[in-house]
Amino acid sequence: MTTTETLTSPTTDSFDQRALRSFYGGMPSGVLALAAMVDGAPIGMAVSSFTNVSLDPPLVVVSIRSESSTWPVLSKAAVIGASILAEPQAACGKQLSMGEADSRFDDIDYSVAESGAVVIDEAAAWFEATPSEPIQAGDHFLVLLALQSISSDTDRAPLLFFRSKFAGVRHA
Repeated sequence: MTTTETLTSPTTDSFDQRALRSFYGGMPSGVLALAAMVDGAPIGMAVSSFTNVSLDPPLVVVSIRSESSTWPVLSKAAVIGASILAEPQAACGKQLSMGEADSRFDDIDYSVAESGAVVIDEAAAWFEATPSEPIQAGDHFLVLLALQSISSDTDRAPLLFFRSKFAGVRHA
């Protein structure tokens, strides 16, 4: 027998922020590098909140902090490269998620597509996509990415972000 419970919409004050952050951190996710050439230089960032949305048309959604200073620059690109980082690329993920935007690609090997999309070399998978206008969602916004091309390396396991740390995939 199933019971149904009416849930009320909580406010920010309804949750201890530390407990909520810990709860969200317990949800493992992949690490996605978004990047493109903008004004002749690679601009990029790492995100860990993304998922597939649709097969027809092929869509992915990413969640980006509203206060990001990188996204307004990156969103100028008509086409963005997205790389699902591989297990050995934790240092790359960290570098793309912090520090000054103009030095994030120091010592990172990447390739530039004709479209200007930037993909990280030796990633587990990558795609080129056109971004939509952002949709406000709390303290983040959602951006739909319409896939233009896809590729993957089935020999490379993806890097995960779990409990505020990078981790690998354990094979049973």
